[in-house]
Amino acid sequence: MVRNSRFILSEDLLEKLFDLFFEVVGNKSSKDEFRKIFTDLLTPAERIMLAKRVAIIYLLLKKIEYYNICDRLKVSPTTVAKFALLMEKSEGIVPTFKQIVKIDKVKIFLEEIFNNIFAPGKVGVNWKIAWENKINLEKKKTFGI
Repeated sequence: MVRNSRFILSEDLLEKLFDLFFEVVGNKSSKDEFRKIFTDLLTPAERIMLAKRVAIIYLLLKKIEYYNICDRLKVSPTTVAKFALLMEKSEGIVPTFKQIVKIDKVKIFLEEIFNNIFAPGKVGVNWKIAWENKINLEKKKTFGI
């Protein structure tokens, strides 16, 4: 749980702080720079918490079942339900993720076509690799990740 001071900052100062935060975190050109800054700013527990929150929203947009999200990310159904409610009012992260989900749907569609062409049991296909590809695709559909 976050522990904020009981003394409230002025709106002007708060806006300046958010601008500074964006300059430090938001304007990075590589994943390595971003990762280094987040490692410096956040504790390991905070990094895991933020990653799980982002993943929950992403998986909910992909229409993955609550049980599978809870099982895969090791979170409670209450946490997943909370973020499902928060998504209804979201103006920032949900529109961004909708674009990513569209791209992922196209990728899965193309993988399905590839797996049908090179399916296990067809002549000239390595059955072991074909079965692994088929199983991995089913996991992506079920768990979203």
